[in-house]
Amino acid sequence: MNYMLKNGFMPYDAPLFMDEVMSVVALLPLLVIFAISQAKKSRFDLHRKLQTYIYVVGMIFILYFEYGARVMGGLSQFLDKSPINHTFLYGFLIFHIVVATTTIFYWTYTIYFGWKNYKKLSPREFKYRHLKVALPTFIGIVLTSVTGILLYIFMFVV
Repeated sequence: MNYMLKNGFMPYDAPLFMDEVMSVVALLPLLVIFAISQAKKSRFDLHRKLQTYIYVVGMIFILYFEYGARVMGGLSQFLDKSPINHTFLYGFLIFHIVVATTTIFYWTYTIYFGWKNYKKLSPREFKYRHLKVALPTFIGIVLTSVTGILLYIFMFVV
């Protein structure tokens, strides 16, 4: 797994795994928007499959990121090199982690609810209850993506 620690493909001093994860994090909201657009076109089966696929790939990349961060000894070595105020930076990292972790739980529940209740509830009831949890999930995905991109910028670009 040493290839993960080699220089990445972006023009910054980041390891490969960070560039790979950053690419997925940046695309994630766009992929979810595309999946949502399928539901708006009444392509519900495609929507469920796309959302599930995006979720699974997202979870794989989270595990990949966590493994890479552990192999490197944690992110503190990158955060400490940043010219940004360290108190702010570590606080921002904690905020990102809280938002990302909460989003994972919401997203997991949203996927589970969708698969479990799609055929059980009336279309109107399903839509109402699904949107109630799906909207905060989407907001969490966007916030996780934005804060993840900002952390990458704070660690490697600034």
